[in-house]
Amino acid sequence: MRIVFRTLFGFVQLVAILLLGGTALAFTAAAVSPSLADIWSAKTTSAADVDLTILETTTTVYDKNGQLIAELRAEIDREYISLDEMSDQVKETVLAVEDANFYTHGGVNVTAIVRAGVTNLSAGGIEQGGSTITQQLVKLGVVGDEQVLERKLPEAAIAMRLEDKMTKDEILERYMNAAYFGGGAYGVQSAAELYFNKDARFLTYGESALLAGLISNPSLYDPVYRPTNAANRRNTALGRLVAEGFITQEEREELAAAPIPRYRQLEGEAFLDTYFVEEVRRSLLDDVRLGATPTDRFNTVYYGGLEVYTTFDPVAQSFAENAMNAELPENRLTIIGALLSMEPNSGAIRAMIGGPGFEKFEFNVSTQKGRPTGSSFKPFVLAAAFEQRGIVPSDQVLSTSPCEFENPNGFPNPYEAGDYGDARRTGTMTVQEHTLRSTNCGFLRLGQIAGLNNVVDTARAMGLRESNIEAVISLPLGPYDVTPLEMATAYGTLANEGISVQPYMIDRVTQRGDTLIQHVPERSRAISTQTARLVTDILEKNISCAAGRCTGRRARIEGRQAAGKTGTGQNNYDAWFVGYTPQVVTAVWIGGQDGQIRMKYDRNSEDYTRQDYINAFGEFADAGVTGGSIPAAIWGRFMNDFMVPLPVETFNEPDRTRSGKKLALVGETLDSVIVRVSPCGSEEAEVDIDDDGDVDSCLDLGGMNIPEQGCPALMEPRDTNGDGVVDRCVIRPPPTTTTEPPPTTVAPTTVAPTTVAPTTVAPTTAAPTTTAAPTTTAAPTTAPPATTAAPTTTTAAP
Repeated sequence: MRIVFRTLFGFVQLVAILLLGGTALAFTAAAVSPSLADIWSAKTTSAADVDLTILETTTTVYDKNGQLIAELRAEIDREYISLDEMSDQVKETVLAVEDANFYTHGGVNVTAIVRAGVTNLSAGGIEQGGSTITQQLVKLGVVGDEQVLERKLPEAAIAMRLEDKMTKDEILERYMNAAYFGGGAYGVQSAAELYFNKDARFLTYGESALLAGLISNPSLYDPVYRPTNAANRRNTALGRLVAEGFITQEEREELAAAPIPRYRQLEGEAFLDTYFVEEVRRSLLDDVRLGATPTDRFNTVYYGGLEVYTTFDPVAQSFAENAMNAELPENRLTIIGALLSMEPNSGAIRAMIGGPGFEKFEFNVSTQKGRPTGSSFKPFVLAAAFEQRGIVPSDQVLSTSPCEFENPNGFPNPYEAGDYGDARRTGTMTVQEHTLRSTNCGFLRLGQIAGLNNVVDTARAMGLRESNIEAVISLPLGPYDVTPLEMATAYGTLANEGISVQPYMIDRVTQRGDTLIQHVPERSRAISTQTARLVTDILEKNISCAAGRCTGRRARIEGRQAAGKTGTGQNNYDAWFVGYTPQVVTAVWIGGQDGQIRMKYDRNSEDYTRQDYINAFGEFADAGVTGGSIPAAIWGRFMNDFMVPLPVETFNEPDRTRSGKKLALVGETLDSVIVRVSPCGSEEAEVDIDDDGDVDSCLDLGGMNIPEQGCPALMEPRDTNGDGVVDRCVIRPPPTTTTEPPPTTVAPTTVAPTTVAPTTVAPTTAAPTTTAAPTTTAAPTTAPPATTAAPTTTTAAP
């Protein structure tokens, strides 16, 4: 009975409010009639429940150490604080100005509405609101800010219901953090900082009077642009303090004589506005966990007061920017650079450069638009060949260059290519040597032997999931656009011994103590551990090798193992270096903003002089920028700095492999020279002095010339713990050639007719035994399945 009586009383009270406060009885009745059901529903059901948990509060972004790096706001500045963090003066002043009877009414104030009704009737329209603080809070959170008479009904009804749900202090706290004070400041804390450069806990009556006066019309009473209006409004607020007994008339006069602020303080610190922060923002706006619709997510991200904890490492970012600035001079035509660094085992992105600066070039090359990878794509060909075809690094592939291949399903047909610099080669090279020299013709053959569809599948499994790569004949030369993010992810699979880990930037998102998003690692097996170790073993040699034998020497890290590959696009438009240690993987790209700036002096260029190229590229102006020049130097400088505090770790060596054999496409023939290879899959012992593809001598293992059976292996397997499994490869000691056997042991121990002919004669060196059998490629792998043309990367650089 008591509940029913209270409901009826509230209903009658609401109707009385409209009848007494309307502009005319007939007008009020017309306004009330359609909404009586709404009033009853608001007082008797949960339809009037108000969700005020999300006010327009600034979202903050933190780095991996929990330090603030950015704030996300849509022209709004708000910092939520409790009532205890506000001075009594500011609370008393706001109450005196906006709702002196706040602690005694039940959500609506009949007297105030009647007074406002009389004022509005005289004005012929809506001039005075008469709303309580509770009603204003409802208006801010639910109903909207239009002063339409019909909306007073649900506003008042919901306000009364809100008073049943929340305490007075809770309502006041919400209101003090929701009110708008102009200048983009929402909430009393942001307003205190904006106008007085202090915390709200220290606001005086005079300062509070200015702020309280702004609430009703921040634009009209703006102290910066309308100082006279602001002073008059402040003095009116001081008069309300006198009327309510908070200050004396003498104090009012003293406070009214004080100057008002004529300028706004700096709106917070100059937080980072970077490519990384922009990617975080984009990720949040796309995450359905923050709202079912784009509008819901926008409101949550910008107004929800989220705390976003990221993987960003400011130290790594500083090293990245220093390296980029050091290697790309200021006068660099229109060349820009991108860098992305992440942890391969976790996928955490630690540093990101998307271009010359977010304020200059908002497009993020690292994540939004790929560029042709050139030869940095070749490790995916290696991985597919090892994984899908059982090929090993010591297998040999024809190295003849220039080269031509039938391309019946693609364009052009035939497909013609050559090695960088138009180098002419004949003979064969091992797969490892093809990689270290970054040959084009050798990898075009290897791609077809491995199967171009297998290459596509392997690259996608390793991390190239967004790029539109196809199984065209030029695929091994990297003609397709790939982002540094994808390249770092895919190379991270090698560093992570075959496990692909999804990259991420956001570790968790909280809102007032509740966790909305928590990162969960996404891991999958892309290639076998052995395949990853074999590729890593080759790419490590590509950095650590002797001069002239590889392309990645500028990327060396002092006292550490590193693996990586260079890449240069058609006509030197793009240059890459992608590499890794066991703990960090980093991709570096440089090129023109429009993708069509040739990073090599062109005598026919009408846009730039030779001096322009020299200023931009220094020693590389005439020879051309390749992946092994500026990108490798950027990578090396960054990684040398970043790796200093990390413990030294080494790569695990691959397991023992079979002896190498010769591989050929159908229709190609190989020479009959046999070269013995290491059972550990290491570099062979031959030396090709004149680079004609033929072995000229063996590495110095005691003064040996080329033996009849070819060069011996440099490495031999060792089982260090006696478990029957090869643990590592060690350098094979050179043979002893100076010590003669004791004369007393020659006759009885070496004359054995059954052991000479069968075991020491070298029948396996004869030409007939090596030309046909080693050819392992079947016809189906020679014709690329693609039906679309790829960019003709005929002279891709290392």
